[in-house]
Amino acid sequence: MRDELKALTRAYGDGTINQIELQRLEDLLREDAEARQDFLSEMNLIDALEEMSLAAQPEPEDQDQLVPKTIQKTLRQFALTPWVSLAVMAASFLFITYVFWQNPGSPKIGTIVELHGSVRWTGQEGVVVDQIQAGDSLPGGTLEILAADAWVSFRFHDGSIVTLSGRAEAVLSDRDQKLLLLRHGSFSANVEPQPTNSPMVVQTPSAEIQVLGTQFNVTAGTTETELKVNEGRVNFLRLIDGKVLEVPAEHLAIASLDAAENFTAQRPGAHPTIWRIRLSSDADVKHGYWKPALFELASKLKQSVATGELTEAEALNEYKKSANMNNEGSVWAEPSKTGCLVWLDVRDEQRRRILLTDQTRIRVAGRLFGSTELEMGFSAYAVNGGFAGKYSQSVAVQDFKRSAEGKFECVINVGDLLPQSDEKPIDLLIHDWWCVTDSNTAKLEITRIEILDK
Repeated sequence: MRDELKALTRAYGDGTINQIELQRLEDLLREDAEARQDFLSEMNLIDALEEMSLAAQPEPEDQDQLVPKTIQKTLRQFALTPWVSLAVMAASFLFITYVFWQNPGSPKIGTIVELHGSVRWTGQEGVVVDQIQAGDSLPGGTLEILAADAWVSFRFHDGSIVTLSGRAEAVLSDRDQKLLLLRHGSFSANVEPQPTNSPMVVQTPSAEIQVLGTQFNVTAGTTETELKVNEGRVNFLRLIDGKVLEVPAEHLAIASLDAAENFTAQRPGAHPTIWRIRLSSDADVKHGYWKPALFELASKLKQSVATGELTEAEALNEYKKSANMNNEGSVWAEPSKTGCLVWLDVRDEQRRRILLTDQTRIRVAGRLFGSTELEMGFSAYAVNGGFAGKYSQSVAVQDFKRSAEGKFECVINVGDLLPQSDEKPIDLLIHDWWCVTDSNTAKLEITRIEILDK
């Protein structure tokens, strides 16, 4: 059995496993604890070998063609972290996939309550539907939000509602109990009381959440999961080490794939009304390419050294002087379904969201080439509740001045943003912000975003 398990694990690791082999692997892992440990060890070895292979390759001009952005980010963040973390993630997703898909053709589990923007549903038989509507009843399957301004609310038969927003993807199931696999993105849930022995289970790449009935919000990324509980209590399990935390109402907790990170429930405290993004890393970038500070200066200095205008010592000294003054980078827009998109998380160093008032303004600075219109918007949540809506505004490029280098700055009053409902975004929390061009050929760089009050 050991040789069989090793062969199946390697096929799973390199993506060549077929349906029959996957079923056999699932059976072995479900029935044998020793097999599960061997699986983790083998995945650990596979990941380590892949990392060594990546490290040995010369960097290509377009690295994205070889390694997806999400994988690049994971490799960077786990350079000094035990590789078993990725094996745990793979194992947990294998188990949850088995639970979701073991019984294709299940009956309808709920109804689309409301939706906006580009939303896709994929059924368990592989049927893809891009034109779902409010009122549609659906069996278990995958709901996928394809644009930053899109969202969808889904109601289970018992009245429990989950709302996905942003570019989220979640697999939903409800046979013996409600199961939700959030691969990435954000959702808010209002869960009706569940049977004690059958809580609602939410699985993400780094955590598992068990809910008996409450209101909570979840944001899942590649390496961490943020849980905010607004009512009741929620059990929060960190996958990397199996630690379990009970998160009470009005508290927030983060489960990371780095076991050294803090894993406690904390009350966020009063929400600030002013904020400025710190672009010193790609931690808050949901969509877009983060460019380190002084990236262009380094290129210019290298060229100056090559042409003999500067010595290496002079170039290094110039770079060090500039680095002491500025360590913040910028974010370049990347193509999306609706145009070139920059999409950023909005939270301060204490993980607090920013409170909007009737005096709130958003100041944006950057560079823009080749577009005639921008759309800027954000997702809003209730202070002690869930998803509250999306707000956006189209801005004609001629309405703000651009320099010869394409630099621009504009200020938008939050009260002028157009809601997708009749509510104004006052006394709500801004959760994430996006800016998208009207063309996928435009070039957009965001260098600064500020939320101002009064």
